[in-house]
Amino acid sequence: MKIAIKKALMAALLVSALGTSFVFSAKVKYDVNGNKTSFWKELLLGKQKYVEYDDVNLYTNTVFQQQKDRDSTMIYNPMTKEGGVSTYFETMYFNFVFNEENRKLIIDGVNSYLDDFTNKRLIHSTNKSTKMYGTGKCFAEFGTVKIMMNHEAKTTFKVGYRFVKKSPYFVISVQGAKDQAENQSTYTVKDFPTVTMYFTRAQAKDFAEKLNQDQLDVLQKEYDERIFNQQNVVIQEKEEYASEKDAYEEQ
Repeated sequence: MKIAIKKALMAALLVSALGTSFVFSAKVKYDVNGNKTSFWKELLLGKQKYVEYDDVNLYTNTVFQQQKDRDSTMIYNPMTKEGGVSTYFETMYFNFVFNEENRKLIIDGVNSYLDDFTNKRLIHSTNKSTKMYGTGKCFAEFGTVKIMMNHEAKTTFKVGYRFVKKSPYFVISVQGAKDQAENQSTYTVKDFPTVTMYFTRAQAKDFAEKLNQDQLDVLQKEYDERIFNQQNVVIQEKEEYASEKDAYEEQ
């Protein structure tokens, strides 16, 4: 990020040196959500790579270790085919995404939790219960500003449940990790702590439904069709240009 900003500043100085008559224009692009973006926006804010396709509610801890309701967002990366959630924990924003195998682990965990809850099989041993339904791997992005989460890490997570007083919550606990981003600045967030997301029964069921592969297949199809159509437009423009050029040369 630091290198990119330096490049932008150097470009600005070059424009100034060449005089005010020099105008730099960047071609307008569209991100995966269909919103307009540009070279400068991608340079300064980072390229939008997630489709934000639904809202979801969950709890994370505050700095005082109290559970707080978070309005979070379901996200999907059609390039890597990883899906998950964007949320907030203590003083940082996070994107947690999972591949298909690990999404299935979470969904199966939710189903087991709901069944154990109904049949009163839940136990009060936190060490066992928080990983009762398995462990997996995920990708995390994090930062203190939501639009600039340029820190990342590959890490692990546990699926289970945890009692808060007398209430058993379904939990996904993402193991804290060091920043593994390639371009780390002096002021980079070096690591993030373990993040535990808490879900009530209704929230867990809702989260699992929105993480379902059928929903993501629809998003992937829409993305693939959009890319295909854009490629066709480029090909058509090239063909039209070639045709006009040939006609011009014949005259």
